[in-house]
Amino acid sequence: MQKIKLRVNEFFYSAAIASYLLGVVIARHSGLRINLINLAAGVLIFSAFYLLQLLQRFMTSNRINPFTRVRSGAQNQSTTIQILIIGAFFGIFGGLFLLLRTKVLIGTNFLLIAALGVVMFLSMGRFTRLWFNTMTWLFEGWVVSPLMLLLGSAIQEYQFSRLYLLLWMPSFFLYSASAITLLFAEYDKNSDTRKQNFIGSVGWEKALTIHHGLLIMTYLSLLVYIAVSNTWSSNWQALLLTVFAGLEVLLLEQMARGMKPNWPLIKTLAIIQFFSLIYLLAYPLLIK
Repeated sequence: MQKIKLRVNEFFYSAAIASYLLGVVIARHSGLRINLINLAAGVLIFSAFYLLQLLQRFMTSNRINPFTRVRSGAQNQSTTIQILIIGAFFGIFGGLFLLLRTKVLIGTNFLLIAALGVVMFLSMGRFTRLWFNTMTWLFEGWVVSPLMLLLGSAIQEYQFSRLYLLLWMPSFFLYSASAITLLFAEYDKNSDTRKQNFIGSVGWEKALTIHHGLLIMTYLSLLVYIAVSNTWSSNWQALLLTVFAGLEVLLLEQMARGMKPNWPLIKTLAIIQFFSLIYLLAYPLLIK
């Protein structure tokens, strides 16, 4: 079986799983017993959805017909793709079957999985593909939070509250801002994809403004959540991440003024900031 090179976005996949696990932690904190089968089924379904998305992008970018029989090399590659597609569908149906057996594939869970599939498969549509590829940070943000966050707790039969529905906003805004930061690095280094990149479509000045606005919304929504939920004593540390946000903004503004950007540091700040937020929200729930 010939290997194919898929462009995996490790940050997106890891962020989605981290958000999903935060939802599981919230369900556990409420007193529910965690069902490991349901937990694994959710990860399996999301991973299969993502694999199908990666395969679709690979085939459209390389103009590969998975059913071609013209050349032996192409045929071997097509065989690999077909096996992966079949495996992904088996993963989806396997995950759904596990949830069906535990009697949780109803109501909110079904709607969340359906919504997750719709958003993930927007890149496969003829008329939505360009829009999706240009606004990847927005659609990925919706997958990471609220969809994966809510699914992580709903799949454990957690009943949502008003406060919980406020919690998805900080992680959505912060993931979106971090994703745009990574797009800046890609835009600077890869001239071949600039026109398809969000930065290239809206201009770096407007993209920078959107990035800064998303960071502001992150910590405003986090402050609102802490105030409304009265969890200052356990969640105030998350607000200290504004130091990382400020440094990230400073470095990007220096780039805008013509200074050579330190992309490894900028990308590290964006990635650490997101996962630190998830950790700081989850840790107080784990120790109580």
